[in-house]
Amino acid sequence: FFGTLSSGAPTPLESPLENVLARVSPHPPGGCLSLSIVEQIPHLEALSDLDERIRTLDEDLAVRRGGLSALKTEVEELRRKVDEGKTSIIAMEKTKSELMTEIRQMTVQIEKSREKLGRSRNERESMAAQRELEELKKLVRDREDEIEKLGAVSEQAKASVNQSETRHDALSAELAGTAEGALQTVQDLDKQREALIVDRAAAAKRLPPLLYRRYESIRARRPKAIAKTSDGTCSGCNISVPPMMFQKMLRLEEFEQCPQCKRILYY
Repeated sequence: FFGTLSSGAPTPLESPLENVLARVSPHPPGGCLSLSIVEQIPHLEALSDLDERIRTLDEDLAVRRGGLSALKTEVEELRRKVDEGKTSIIAMEKTKSELMTEIRQMTVQIEKSREKLGRSRNERESMAAQRELEELKKLVRDREDEIEKLGAVSEQAKASVNQSETRHDALSAELAGTAEGALQTVQDLDKQREALIVDRAAAAKRLPPLLYRRYESIRARRPKAIAKTSDGTCSGCNISVPPMMFQKMLRLEEFEQCPQCKRILYY
């Protein structure tokens, strides 16, 4: 029903030609084609990593080549993001403080309820005091849970603010530089990209041609063409693959294709 990258008839979602290109034998003859699936995986991951680094560089270059105006816009956006994050953190800290004040007040009430329970003259008064005591304890637990959740969210917000602030400071320093310095940065990035392109060409040659062509076909539709699974869940789309497919992958005899996102899938 789903098809693989190395065996089976064409799936309804692929043409016969695409299915033929998808077939990768675990032990084909000659050169890089003699690599096993286990040996091909590091080369496939290396190629994907290079493509991701090139894509990131291209995005950076696109921003920088847009001129100082685009850089200024990014700095302003980062400043806004930092300010909003700090405002949110202050609000969360204020809420935490208010919750802690409530807990202290309810703790005093709990002590009074215990005293009331101790002074109970009959069963009715005892039960009423006990209910009041349990309700107060529950309210305290609820406030403690809220404080714990707020603490986790606050820490995430602080990490995000720190990351944005670091990026903001770096871009601000660059923005304050001369046009010559900005041009030099673009030239340096271009050199990095050229070196990565050379590395990519070498990495591509290490893969069987059919697998590489399949990789390029998928990459034309999505930035990342491969996905790994260690428990039967595709790391690309977080969808569980059919159990029979996963069991087949454990044998490391062939690459599969995720039924959902169509990425090259491997164990």
